[in-house]
Order: sequence, then structure tokens, then C-alpha cells
Amino acid sequence: MDNSGLEKLCFDVQQIIKPVGAYMRQQRKQFDEVDIAKKGVRDFVTAVDMYAERTLVKALSDLLPDSGFVTEENTVEQLQKEYIWIIDPLDGTMNYVHGIPVYSISIALQQNGQLVMGVVYGVAQDEMFYTWTGAPSYLNGEPIQVSACMELQNALIATGFPYIRHPERTQAIAETLLYFLNNGRDIRRLGTAATDLCYVACGRQDVYYEGYLNIWDIAAGILIVQNAGGVAVDFKGGTDFSSGKIVATNAVILPDVLKGVRFFD
Repeated sequence: MDNSGLEKLCFDVQQIIKPVGAYMRQQRKQFDEVDIAKKGVRDFVTAVDMYAERTLVKALSDLLPDSGFVTEENTVEQLQKEYIWIIDPLDGTMNYVHGIPVYSISIALQQNGQLVMGVVYGVAQDEMFYTWTGAPSYLNGEPIQVSACMELQNALIATGFPYIRHPERTQAIAETLLYFLNNGRDIRRLGTAATDLCYVACGRQDVYYEGYLNIWDIAAGILIVQNAGGVAVDFKGGTDFSSGKIVATNAVILPDVLKGVRFFD
């Protein structure tokens, strides 16, 4: 698919996402924790997640027939095709459950293993971040850029924590936090990787790092950061995102950021 075709497809994806976001906002007004099904001590899935994923899968299947899917809630068979949609129907479920208005819908498109489109919708703020191959990254129609932060000491840094925790992970997280507390300006924890990546892309945050993620958490945000002039790499400076580890920032302070995540295995 050429760039003009991707641009049209990206616009169509946004039209699909908008009503799903409106559904989420409406459901949150009448939310009851009885509706929550626990997946783990700290990891919840709601009926909203499931409805959103099924709705998105159906609409995207109609939009791009014979495409495959990688989805968080496994509501569709995970088929390998030339075009693969990577979907997180509700990134920031814990925020959603507790009424914290920071959660998003994340949709990426791969063609033959390469990211060619990313769309992240900040539902509560009605903020649409998006890009496609050969294009800038946009927020609600306006081009965005990563920050021009030149020194780590001036950087606002964001991170997140895994739901599954054990002593080795906790130790790595603690040592990394200490590094950034001592060498950065301040630290934030929003609770949604897709949003964190977009906030780096538009310069609201200078750095985002996190380990133990899944590809649907970060796929769309990776391309949005890259097309906003930033870098998105794993903790070794490569692009093995199957490791679940990601750093997003600008190229200037990347070396100092990578020093901070060296405590992870």
C-alpha cells in the first residue's frame, strides 16, 4: 500500500475509534466494579474491553479484508497475514476502573512485519495522535515533535510498573528509579504506555521507559514517536521490542537514558 492509501486508511481508522471512545466514556458514568472480572491481583479486564475489541476487530476487518490481528483480549484468532492490526482496546484499564481520566485506544498496522500506521486515541481528553509511513505525527490535525531537551537533568521522565512483580524485578525498578531521580528533573507514572509514548512524541514528556510490556501496548506509539523526530529503542539501544522493554526520547539524551535502564536483565 502506498503512502496516499495509508493516509486514507488512517483517517478511516480514526472514524472507527471515535464512537468506541464515546461508548467508553458513557459506560464509565454508570460503571460498577461488580462488572470487573479479575485476571490477576492487579490486572483487570472489563466488559468494556471486550466490547471495544470486538467492535474494532469487526470494523477493521471490513476496512481491510483478509488482514490479521494481534489483540490483547484474544477475541479473534491471531492470524498471520501481509497486513496485521495490533490492537489494545483499552490501555490504562486500572485508571478506567478507578475513574482516573487517562486511558486510550491503541491501533497499529504492520505490513510484512513493518509498522506502517499508528493511531492512539486519548479517550477522556478527546486527543487523537496518529501517523503513517512517510508522514509527520499529528495530534488532532496539528504536527507534533519530540522535545529539544539537551540534558537529562532537565528531562521530565515517565515510566510504568509491571502487574507481575518479584524481587528481581522490584530491585531493577528501584535502582532505575533512583538513577532518574538523581539525574532527571522529575518522574511521572501515568499508567498507560500508549499515552506515555504519545506524550513523548508531542514534547509533554522528554523520556519514557518501561520493561515487561506487550507489543499491543507500544506498537502504535513507537511509530508516532519515530515520525515525530524521536527515537524508540529497547534497553540495549536496538529494536527488539519482543523483549517488552522500551525507551522513547530524543537522540541527544538517549545515551544517558540507556545508562539508567542498565539495571534490567
